[in-house]
Amino acid sequence: MSPKAQDRTLGFLRVTTVRGQAQTLAPDHDHLVLGLHSEGRATLVREGNAEPCRPGDLFVCAGPFLLHESEDFTLHLVRLPRRALALTDRQVQALTGRAPSADGPVAPLLGALLRELAAGRSERAARHLASSVAELVGLLVDTDPGPQDHGEDREALVRRVRAHVDAHLWDRRLTPASVAAAQHISVRYLHKLFEGQDSTIGRWIQHRRLEEARRELARAGRNDITVSAVARRWGFASATHFSRSFRAAYGISPSDWRDGRTRPSG
Repeated sequence: MSPKAQDRTLGFLRVTTVRGQAQTLAPDHDHLVLGLHSEGRATLVREGNAEPCRPGDLFVCAGPFLLHESEDFTLHLVRLPRRALALTDRQVQALTGRAPSADGPVAPLLGALLRELAAGRSERAARHLASSVAELVGLLVDTDPGPQDHGEDREALVRRVRAHVDAHLWDRRLTPASVAAAQHISVRYLHKLFEGQDSTIGRWIQHRRLEEARRELARAGRNDITVSAVARRWGFASATHFSRSFRAAYGISPSDWRDGRTRPSG
């Protein structure tokens, strides 16, 4: 079923509310777009990065994007001309790299304003709200964590990321996008964090899964456990993928490692 869209023009803003069932949306625009995913769950795809978008999450796009809606949804899109925001290219890049989120000092206020705009308030009141929207969008740049963070805060964030990965190794849906969303940072910034860790976030996830699987296979008395069971338990898509990755990392197959470590001596 095609989505239902309602449009309002408020000064320099154009507000569109879209409602529908599970489907993929590819909005056509030539402005900076502020989105409020009011109801439903979706996956936002920008510049090849896929990020979860939950009820209440805000996001900003400056180019083509897709929304894969997984259930009934309500979406508010606000088109803003860049000249009305007085933002530099670097600030726009920071906004569009911001992970969809409803948290922080600015996002809740901005989300509430967008709902008011979409609710069809009087023209005069809506125009006042429109000016406030532009100001708050600019404030998002200053409140979102970015590559300028250094020192202890950055190291603490890396520790939180590693702890999150360890707690979700079993989940096949664990990806750089899901990790970034859980920490309320952009995927771009997450990759930036790991540039100084002699790894990438994707390789770190795989390394930790292999490490835990290797330990389980070597555990005494576990010679009856199947390789496919261990692969499933530690989040690998298939036993074949697990075996190939294990051999590449350790130079031995998972079954040979298990048999050699658990076979009784003598």
